[in-house]
Amino acid sequence: MASEYLELVEALLDRVGHRSGNIGIVAHCDTATKHLEDSLPEACHAVHFGELSSLAGAEQLGLDGLIFNKTISHEKIVKEKRLDDFVKIALKSLKVGGTCIVREDLSATAEGRDVASLTDFFDVYRHDENGTHYGFEFYACQPVVASIAVKSNYFDLFWTLTKKEFAPVKGDMLTFRDFLDKTQYTNDGIGAYEYIFGAEFISPGGWDENLRVLKRFGSLKPGQKMLDIGVGIGGGARQAASEFGLEVTGMDLSANMLVIALERNHKDRDTRVKYMIGDAMQYEFPENHFDVIFSRDCVQHIEDIPGLFKRIMKWLKPGGQVLITMYGRGAGEQSEQFKEYVKQRAYFLRNRDEIRKMAVDAGFADVKVDDMTYRFKEILQAEKQRLEDEKTDFLRKFTQKEYDSLTSGWNNKLGYIAADNHNWNYFLATKPLHK
Repeated sequence: MASEYLELVEALLDRVGHRSGNIGIVAHCDTATKHLEDSLPEACHAVHFGELSSLAGAEQLGLDGLIFNKTISHEKIVKEKRLDDFVKIALKSLKVGGTCIVREDLSATAEGRDVASLTDFFDVYRHDENGTHYGFEFYACQPVVASIAVKSNYFDLFWTLTKKEFAPVKGDMLTFRDFLDKTQYTNDGIGAYEYIFGAEFISPGGWDENLRVLKRFGSLKPGQKMLDIGVGIGGGARQAASEFGLEVTGMDLSANMLVIALERNHKDRDTRVKYMIGDAMQYEFPENHFDVIFSRDCVQHIEDIPGLFKRIMKWLKPGGQVLITMYGRGAGEQSEQFKEYVKQRAYFLRNRDEIRKMAVDAGFADVKVDDMTYRFKEILQAEKQRLEDEKTDFLRKFTQKEYDSLTSGWNNKLGYIAADNHNWNYFLATKPLHK
């Protein structure tokens, strides 16, 4: 299956930005090495390394790109606690701006935690070399599509990483992905959220509300391509596939959430759905690719909404639609408690007029921005009541601390709504046919 190797090469070259240069290949199998070399353009020079140790002897090569094909598992790098050495050697072998592809097939265990742990390590590792801090800028962790198509294997994955110089950072959360997974989306926090929102969802109203929102597209047809930005633990993507027959790419920056979606889809084998860890403000999808783009209660984390709208406009097919629900800012004077809540969540809240202007400025047509705060209040009240009614069951699964956090959090949000601080907004727009 040569196409799996071509995927790796194309992902590498897309990030390198040119189709020439020295590309290192670390593969324990002659067949894999040959397929990777054959997939490279003629202007690329392949440098072969059978094992990590041989690459270690060739540090400071200044490679433009580097592909590891199942090196971590083959050499038992995690088991032998050599991941630090693995990343350090990779960094030293690449020039600044060089790209590294790390492919691993984790289907033998199908453990999402392995994916999250590797993602976290690659994302936050820093190497101090003579006072200069180098690390990998995390771009994406995504499936080998050929493995899904041929083997229904969702755990054959590859990470795309770029060597970068970093300024020293104080504190223990180095990136926004790291912040999300260490604060709002810890493993225990995700489980408690899913309990209150409903199975497979980390958004208000769970399955029923998400279906109502999806139906606002008006006409969804089997085979259409959807991008779900901030897919969470995957319920919305699976719903779009099962209810409407859409082919869905679900993206989220939180590795802790995304791996839950990955585990469940690997079990159920719905080939219409694939997931990736990535940032919608960094990852480049093809132009005119998606029929619809969807996002539930995620984009309030994004400061540059005009930039996001520009990217969505680029990715949508002419006539395609974007539908987003987002937390927003009300007209009431903001309390200090609400300001602190917004700061802790790393939110950037806008009002409906601001969203509408940004969308029109981006070139969208048929822009609709509606207030759904009344519905948000109804959902919060129902979820809070259900949690209180099911307190005994909840405490069998989670701690008193989690229970107290949810009840106080829901009470606070109801208070923010009453003070017109916190809104829940709905946005729908169309890419003009001439775009």
